[in-house]
Amino acid sequence: MPWFDAHLDLSYLALLGRDMTARLDQPTGGPQPAALTFPSLAEGGVRWAMGTIFINPGKPGETWGYSDASDPDGAHRAGARQLDIYHDWERRGLIKIVRTARDLDDPAPPLRVLILMEGADAIRTPDEAAWWHERGLRVVGMSWSKGTRYAAGDGMLDGRTGLTDAGRALVKSFDQLGITHDLAHLDDRAALEILSLTDRPVINSHSASRTLQGDNKTRHISDEFIRAIAQRGGVVGLPLYTRFLTAHPNTRATLQRTLDHVTHIADVMGHRRGIALGSDLDGGFTADDLPEGISRPADYVKLMDGLAKQGWSPADLAGFQSDNWLRFFRRVLV
Repeated sequence: MPWFDAHLDLSYLALLGRDMTARLDQPTGGPQPAALTFPSLAEGGVRWAMGTIFINPGKPGETWGYSDASDPDGAHRAGARQLDIYHDWERRGLIKIVRTARDLDDPAPPLRVLILMEGADAIRTPDEAAWWHERGLRVVGMSWSKGTRYAAGDGMLDGRTGLTDAGRALVKSFDQLGITHDLAHLDDRAALEILSLTDRPVINSHSASRTLQGDNKTRHISDEFIRAIAQRGGVVGLPLYTRFLTAHPNTRATLQRTLDHVTHIADVMGHRRGIALGSDLDGGFTADDLPEGISRPADYVKLMDGLAKQGWSPADLAGFQSDNWLRFFRRVLV
């Protein structure tokens, strides 16, 4: 079975200097040691992915940065630059951008990529969402941790929570276009507001269990939101950043600890149809920050071996590998 990985910062890594066409045994550039390039994804059997548009407020001098939420034009330029990278890769035959459910049907190369925006400041107004959708955007997390002019993020320090008036209008625009909401990185009130404003299925592309982490950090997903996503037929993606998986900050998460997050989320959902992979591989960290025994996509098979030993059926395993994400997007993409 091929893999569907629901959170990869592909264009951001390219801007950091990563040669996405290099093998891992060749110089790759960017943060080292590397875990992610197009050849490494192919070797690991990853056939579908969500590739992000990730822009960073407070970094106006960087190609992926902009000043802050009051700088919509700078945010738009930074986001459009990453969108152009995906379109260039598609012209070169390195990826195929997924725009409709039919684009999911063939797992043969090249990599099928759904474009996911992480932080919506690049969308200058709710009306501009249509411009982005026309160019391939299909999933949006309205905020990254630092917050946007639309929504508070999980790392906000100024006390602001929830959606802004513009954020509420953006929810309506997304629903009209069929853009899926990603609840990852939103503060709890913002996520609750989105759930109250839309009846569409939603996802969390890359969050581990808040309960297992034993803290109240909104970066991790609470049991309440796991249930809410499950009730709408949504999916939660498991990240492989070790700091999100273990309560011991100076050690790498064990494989068993990583699997504990998978089984906890499935147990809270009451089924195994809503948990899958959203690795966030190399997303601001390196291969040394992955769980023990995992350093590249080819190691994802260890997750499958571990779940099989815990009694997961072939159908359950296929769901975790790709079927759960595929089922979801075949439902929501027009």
